[in-house]
Amino acid sequence: MTKLPVRRMMTLVDLAETASFRRTAERLKLSQPAVSAHIRELEQYFGVALVYRTTRRVTLTAEGLALAARARRAFEELEMASQDLRDLAAIHRGRVVLACIPPMMASIVPQAVRNVAAEFPAIEIEIRDVLSGQLEQLVDRGEADIGIGPQPPSRTLSFTRLIRDHFVAAVPAGHALASRRTIDLEELLKQPLVTTNTDANARSIVDRTLQRLRRPVTPRFELIHHFSVGRLVAAGLGVAILPGMAVPTLGVEGIKIVEIKSPRIFRDIGIVSRPNYRPSPAARAFLAVLDRVIDAAGMADPRPAAGKRTAAATGR
Repeated sequence: MTKLPVRRMMTLVDLAETASFRRTAERLKLSQPAVSAHIRELEQYFGVALVYRTTRRVTLTAEGLALAARARRAFEELEMASQDLRDLAAIHRGRVVLACIPPMMASIVPQAVRNVAAEFPAIEIEIRDVLSGQLEQLVDRGEADIGIGPQPPSRTLSFTRLIRDHFVAAVPAGHALASRRTIDLEELLKQPLVTTNTDANARSIVDRTLQRLRRPVTPRFELIHHFSVGRLVAAGLGVAILPGMAVPTLGVEGIKIVEIKSPRIFRDIGIVSRPNYRPSPAARAFLAVLDRVIDAAGMADPRPAAGKRTAAATGR
């Protein structure tokens, strides 16, 4: 089989775009005689005229246009295949720095990291478990590639929703409310409250809801850690209002979870990134695995179409 003159084909593709021997020569860093020689060699190879030559302009023949169009598509396919191979190589030597709020560490993130380790063992993942305000700072400064947390109040960061996290009530197991499946917030507020003052995002959502109800509430206990909140609730010293995904961080038995029905309180959890951030192949691999873990857990946000959540986050 005769060897296809690939470099000459590239010259023809450029000539079809520029319609100028001079501009093609400049683009390819060749002399004009060299460009003309490439076209002549192609015409001899295929046995047809590819270019109409006049003193004023260069025009491709019908055969030349058809050949240039097919060659362009072939080169584009080759470039995509080459990029896929480069991406695959990058995945095998990639590193992802992930900032994550603690409730996500109590739920889907460990499983996603485990699945990435099994599927892409060479990817290195560094996790920064921080509060939402710190997460935003790490992402904004570029110290974390991506964050998984609540929607930032600032518009300087991009956000793609993954999960809608509804708030629930944690009550002592022996409490009169423990047998209930749902409760109105007004009724719940008749009980002494145990809260944390570290999760500013969750606290602000609850506070705004209480302001709308015109029900200012002074907590009986205000603590730092959810674990401490869980201990006091289990001891019968109050009830807690917290995001559903934070329930595992209470870390104690003797607590029942009751759905808050009216009004429903929620916050959106998703991917936090810098504007126009283009994730590395390793980061895209992690996000794809994260998507699958969310789907498998039945936690997928119903609003984005299936398979579109991390696509929006990655810009693909």
